[in-house]
Amino acid sequence: MALLEIHDLRAAYGHVPILHKIDMHVEQGEFVGVLGHNGMGKTTLLRAIMGFVTTKGGRIVYQDQEIQRLPTYRRARMGMSLVPQGREIFPNLTVLENLTVGILGKKGSLDRIDEMLEYFPRLRPLLDRRGGALSGGEQQILAIARCLCNHPSLILLDEPTEGVQPSIIHEISEVLQKLQGQQNLTIVLVEQNLEFIVGLASRIYTISRGVLDTEIPIDEIKDSAMVAEYLGFGA
Repeated sequence: MALLEIHDLRAAYGHVPILHKIDMHVEQGEFVGVLGHNGMGKTTLLRAIMGFVTTKGGRIVYQDQEIQRLPTYRRARMGMSLVPQGREIFPNLTVLENLTVGILGKKGSLDRIDEMLEYFPRLRPLLDRRGGALSGGEQQILAIARCLCNHPSLILLDEPTEGVQPSIIHEISEVLQKLQGQQNLTIVLVEQNLEFIVGLASRIYTISRGVLDTEIPIDEIKDSAMVAEYLGFGA
């Protein structure tokens, strides 16, 4: 049974339509990618799932409950969490304070912070440093760790490799794989970094002009040349 199902979803900014009749499903414990160029609707899709963008039609079903009319905070309480493009950490708070914010919503234990520091040891010597003083890659790691502090069951990741150095991209990839395997997380990742998304996802949807127009077969998922051909990227 799918954890997340989307049927005929449409969304717009004002009178400008962005998403057109989106249909997709995500199983519990699955890592699903949405691959597309800039401006194709990837971010809008995640924001619509999370409730930041008002939908104009269709259904979003999460844990067998229709949620398209629920406010964002209700969706978060159900276990959904978004790591937005641009990270949106608190720049004037320390790393430790940012992580502490992550456990407040569910009255989590400080032990959860220690657990995340085991997964992201890069953050441990930075705990007293303000978020705004971190590098782009460190901020991205902090944003993901803060999200995980809230014990989500579904993580929506928006362009996590944007502006991040290759060594940290590799680190993020390894940790996400480990977390998915050990904690059975369900992850929806939108990206235009072909190598990153192909290395993680078990299925990939491609998006073009607000339409999910292709689901790439599982047996072709590791063939980056095939994925490039679907989407028009240079192989």
